Amino acid sequence: MIGKLCAGTETEPRCFIGLFPPEIRTVAIPAPSMPGDSPEKVDFCLKLLRGAGLNVKVTPHARLNEPGVSRDSIVDVRIRAADLEQAWLDPEADIILCLRGGWGGIDLIETLDWDKLRTRPDMRVIGFSDITLLHMAMLHEKAGHPLCGPSLRGLYALDQESLETFRTVVSGGIPAPRQLNVLRAGSAAGPILAGHLQRLALANRTRFKPEPAGKVIFTECPRLTRPEVTAEWEKLRTDGFFKDCAAVVFGRLNGCGEEEEAVIREFAESLPVPVFSGFPYGHTPQNHMLDLRRSVRITAAGQLFFE
Repeated sequence: MIGKLCAGTETEPRCFIGLFPPEIRTVAIPAPSMPGDSPEKVDFCLKLLRGAGLNVKVTPHARLNEPGVSRDSIVDVRIRAADLEQAWLDPEADIILCLRGGWGGIDLIETLDWDKLRTRPDMRVIGFSDITLLHMAMLHEKAGHPLCGPSLRGLYALDQESLETFRTVVSGGIPAPRQLNVLRAGSAAGPILAGHLQRLALANRTRFKPEPAGKVIFTECPRLTRPEVTAEWEKLRTDGFFKDCAAVVFGRLNGCGEEEEAVIREFAESLPVPVFSGFPYGHTPQNHMLDLRRSVRITAAGQLFFE
């Protein structure tokens, strides 16, 4: 347990005391993709962070066009890039917590001044979903420290175990081992590569193409139906994305509904590497953070160890 850190529910979030270690005093909140879709929940999460004693700096345009419920809400990419660069280079900011995902990352990564961002090479950037594109660009450009985990908006209904894992990873600690489901047998080890399935497919066809060779790939995808998810999967498989990876670990494909398990098993059969499922990663209250600078080891029996 982590002191007073406590989780809530979708209707009753409680507190974020202990969510960040003492050395993190200022959290910058930009919206690299879309603005928040629920202003009252964004307000509540900001209040909880401030109530935990943190200095919270929301970038000037992070909440422009709020609530963001469609792609029409996306703020001009030059404005979003300027906000992110401001947060990244702010000497007071200790860490960046993206407001949410959504859409818009594909334009952002082409607009950012990567030379400027490399002047602060260890800035940690937390987010997931559409933030996958930013994380892949960060890895490609060797700028910053990507942490794949809940955004500000995603913290609202996060469960207790996920909050504790968030705190552990942000503190530089190692999460507890975890038992996975074995879908294609074999042991594996390697650096972590994690992201939204559709955004990985998109990044893979840009100059920011990820480097999956030797990596353990964690993936998830919300909303998309079985045919839509299969189409994105085929893009990656056809491009050889999984050919030289060490293993694949599935989080949630919760847009597939009752077909989710069948879809994952179908994908597992198409791969030449060990495949596992059951990692709590996705657009649900169970969403564990993954540090893209760390490695994992998975036994043939599906026991996952962070290293």
